[in-house]
Amino acid sequence: MLILKLERFIQQTKIMDDYLVDREALEQFVDELFKQKPLPANSAEELNTLREDSIRQLDDAIGMAVFGRLSEAQLAELNQKLDSGEDTPEYYQSLFDTAGIDLKQTITSAMEQFRNNFLEVANV
Repeated sequence: MLILKLERFIQQTKIMDDYLVDREALEQFVDELFKQKPLPANSAEELNTLREDSIRQLDDAIGMAVFGRLSEAQLAELNQKLDSGEDTPEYYQSLFDTAGIDLKQTITSAMEQFRNNFLEVANV
């Protein structure tokens, strides 16, 4: 069931100012994981901290998967844009399109790997 929902989350993705994937889609994905494998938390605050950490880790995993597919020249260009403050969502979309990166597939793979790791750790 979660695999079917993953496709819905990926369809909702769009490059945002702070995330490669819309924050709301990340939240929904993590919330679904928490429903499948509730984590031990002693308080609502602790649960919220675990949730926020998981969202950040998921976003990091997606970023590593996507940016890891860029060439050294593309990374150098990206660093220049970051330094100049010209790193807009439109720039990222253009960069990925030019690089031939299938964002949907790359993000899907990263999210599936995160899900598998999360559920495996939750089973321990």
